[in-house]
Amino acid sequence: MQWERLIDELEADLDAEERRELAGEVADRTRRELARLHLVDRLRAAAGRDLTLGLEGSSPVRGRVHRVGPDWLLIDDGAAGELLVLAAATMWVEGLPPRAVDPAAVSPVDQRLGVGSVLRATARDRRVVHVRLRNGTDFRGTVSRVGADFVDIGPEPRSARAERCLPLAAVASLRLT
Repeated sequence: MQWERLIDELEADLDAEERRELAGEVADRTRRELARLHLVDRLRAAAGRDLTLGLEGSSPVRGRVHRVGPDWLLIDDGAAGELLVLAAATMWVEGLPPRAVDPAAVSPVDQRLGVGSVLRATARDRRVVHVRLRNGTDFRGTVSRVGADFVDIGPEPRSARAERCLPLAAVASLRLT
């Protein structure tokens, strides 16, 4: 009996040690997986959900997430319609699910469809946009040119205002009018 008890104790000790090692390994893997995620991966998991966004230079915006690009998200904020929000202008997000979309599962098209691509389509169509800058300044105009890190907004028809060149880093959101 003494041998059996001794062997049982050894087995219990080894089993407890294996459980501790496994728990440590799982925690390590979880931290590594989480460390490779970006905010956009969590935002992609929120597609179809209502979120509240704190934007620099603006009061919070509440709306349903429709699409998420590598540096932007499209939300429907109700009666005002769709708002293109630059991810860099987002100060905080409320309502995000705890999960995220695996970056490896995102299609190459969605990975490359940055805000510059979206704005170039707006320029092609000569659409009027309402722009909100990160400092809270608002104005309307037509997207005329889009560079790697800037957008030129021309005056609306019959406007005497000169064209403005905006660094994309200064833009918080855009709304088609």
